[in-house]
Amino acid sequence: MRDEVLSTFRRSKIARVSLLIGGAVLLLYIVNRLYLKNVLGWSFIQNHFNDVLAGMLIVAVVNVLAMLGDQRKLLLIRFMRILLFTFVCGLFWEYVTPLYVSYSVSDRFDVLAYMTGGLLYWGIIRIIMRQRKG
Repeated sequence: MRDEVLSTFRRSKIARVSLLIGGAVLLLYIVNRLYLKNVLGWSFIQNHFNDVLAGMLIVAVVNVLAMLGDQRKLLLIRFMRILLFTFVCGLFWEYVTPLYVSYSVSDRFDVLAYMTGGLLYWGIIRIIMRQRKG
């Protein structure tokens, strides 16, 4: 199984890039949580930055899992597909989750933040995937 996973990442640029984006997003989340929120009083950093990161992360995770499962048809690489996926995720997280998580509150701007994160992922993927091998 280990060899199959390694083979997938060797063969698939989208899997490698998605894993890299996911790692960078997790690092940014930690920096925001432990440092930026304490130092900067910006409303965006306090309220929506992590939601933008979540939008990027969920798309990256889906793409890594799709490649590992050899399910290329599930890849989220097209603009409208990413937009729709992050919109549905945002609706669920903001309007269904508060029904069963008592400390969760709905914020319509968070849905927009998730979608923005998905679109940032799309932009990064488009730039990287267009680069030719040197």
